[in-house]
Amino acid sequence: MAAVSMAGISKRYGATPVLRDVSLEVGKGEFLTLLGPSGCGKSTLLRILAGLEVQDSGSMSIGGRVVDGLRPKRRDVAMVFQSYALYPHLTVAANMALPLRMRQLSSWQRLPLVGRILPGTAAGCADIEREVTRTAKALSIGHLLARKPGQLSGGQRQRVAMPRRSLR
Repeated sequence: MAAVSMAGISKRYGATPVLRDVSLEVGKGEFLTLLGPSGCGKSTLLRILAGLEVQDSGSMSIGGRVVDGLRPKRRDVAMVFQSYALYPHLTVAANMALPLRMRQLSSWQRLPLVGRILPGTAAGCADIEREVTRTAKALSIGHLLARKPGQLSGGQRQRVAMPRRSLR
């Protein structure tokens, strides 16, 4: 079963067709790169996948579940934009940990002083640190965890931004 499946996706803006009968399958653990000239529909296709745009025809499923009509939050899809969206004052590790902290820790647990003494905070933070380290190693950026975005090359920034958007 494909992790992402698109069948006959079409999209028009007024009289201008942007996507015509796009069908593809991406298996679990696979990566897909969309290449093409400006205006060919790459971003539109990704926006449809994320639920930010609605296709005119066709169907889409994620993990075997049809997601047509689901709100973006219910799809749990992340995108990395060219601007990287990294916080310049945070280290690579902190940038990667931020989405995990937001998802896994309560608003009280995220408070600088109070959060440390609340039950479960230490274990949650340790889990987040392990996930960041594991992911950084897989992306060959483990040696960059203490650096800040301004100290990275463009490719390194992309590799930091990718898990920052997708870590769960």
